Amino acid sequence: MGREHITWSKFKIYTPVDKDLDDAPDLEFPFHPGSKFRAVNTGIDEPTTQVNYEDFYKGMDIAWSMPHDEVQVVVSGRAEIEYHLPPLMMESGKAIAEPGSVYLLPQGARIVWRVLSDEPFRHLCICYPNPGYPIPKADSIADL
Repeated sequence: MGREHITWSKFKIYTPVDKDLDDAPDLEFPFHPGSKFRAVNTGIDEPTTQVNYEDFYKGMDIAWSMPHDEVQVVVSGRAEIEYHLPPLMMESGKAIAEPGSVYLLPQGARIVWRVLSDEPFRHLCICYPNPGYPIPKADSIADL
């Protein structure tokens, strides 16, 4: 009677390949005309998690509202991250993320990225639960 079924994720592994992003087409952030970023899906696109590899560029600040929890691991570049936390967005702050930094963007937060480095702000983006972002698969895993 109305028994729910658990959907199980599969084991996946991805080793960041710079060429995956270097060869990816430029995309535009919704609601940010003229903005530019690159992203590839790492093949870790399971019921509970989506992992993308992304580049953000210096220039336009990118404001975003988080519909899910997200952990980011910085590979290269440097960015200032301004955050406003739910429920009332009264708790806020700024932090600098650089290679080796790992940070959590909590669900419901409002975030603004400001890339400080001339090189792209390259990071792995680990989303819980899977938001279903329509990001193309990385070339290095496309045949897997």
